[in-house]
Amino acid sequence: MAPRQIIYPLFLAQAGCPFRCVYCDQTQSVTADPQGVGGSAWVERVHALARCARERHRPGEFACYGGTFTRLPRALMTAILGAARDQVEGGAFTGIRFSTRPDALASEILEALAPYPITTIELGVQSLSDRVLAASRRGYSAATVGRAVARVKERGYRLGIQLMIGLPGESAADFRATVADTLALAPDLVRIYPTLVLTGTVLADWYADGRYAPLTLEQALDRACDAYAAFRRAGIAVARMGLHADPQLARPGVVTAGPYHPAFGYLVKVLWWRRRLTEALADRRGDQADLVLRVPTRQLSEVLGARRGNLEQLRRHLDMPRLEVKSDPKLAADHWRLEGKGLNAAVCGFEEAV
Repeated sequence: MAPRQIIYPLFLAQAGCPFRCVYCDQTQSVTADPQGVGGSAWVERVHALARCARERHRPGEFACYGGTFTRLPRALMTAILGAARDQVEGGAFTGIRFSTRPDALASEILEALAPYPITTIELGVQSLSDRVLAASRRGYSAATVGRAVARVKERGYRLGIQLMIGLPGESAADFRATVADTLALAPDLVRIYPTLVLTGTVLADWYADGRYAPLTLEQALDRACDAYAAFRRAGIAVARMGLHADPQLARPGVVTAGPYHPAFGYLVKVLWWRRRLTEALADRRGDQADLVLRVPTRQLSEVLGARRGNLEQLRRHLDMPRLEVKSDPKLAADHWRLEGKGLNAAVCGFEEAV
């Protein structure tokens, strides 16, 4: 398992956004900053993050998330980039990444970005269905996304695509089509977020009068797991699933409805392991012998599941009551070995392993 990229994030809330999408209440919930950082204070925040990196002796990428970075006032955008570039040159940061809207990457914007050590541009795509995008009031089409992707790739940046599950008017088939279209765009990484109904949003009004029904947690996990497996098969990194754990979201009354769970990504991986192991061990169904499934130490929790739920389901579904799961620090990520009398204990992996 590759070491996790260290990120030093600056959250911009709704700064630069041309309008508010139906699900968005960022200034109150998702990226709320209790210090009210903005304007020139953001530049000081860049320096504070760099000091943190130096004190920890752990250089990492500087990232701007939330808002629409490339629609900030040009002077402010370049001031943030200039401060970050100084810290890259000083060794605190390893590069710069940011997220923005697909319709906020005109050629002149990309020309203005050229002097800075930008490594990754993430696009808040959310969906590649024109109908779903219109229902969510995103203000652009799938064709706009395609043009933005081409511009990012032409300039050699790593490409990230952010998707949302359960947007207004989106069916399971719509999301599968979005995943397929995203695969065709061949990003370097993706992020997957469930749509939540946040108090104070248009979506909350639609939910209240019955015009929007959010996904259940089980439905969101099912769709996210399918997407996770598809991206892994294609060798595309899944950088995150689910929103960052945030005390703001946990406050009573902030999330009105929807599939919120602070460990959403973990639950997706638990489901992925359960599905893959059920398939892989199907030919052992009904085996009553003492069997030990060895898995990578760092992934033991994902394999077992919460309260060992995966193990219990495997035992029942496969009628293997004496199956046990144990860790092995020598196993590579996503690999496993089944041990038992008469077995050759060969190491196995999954086609989704990346």
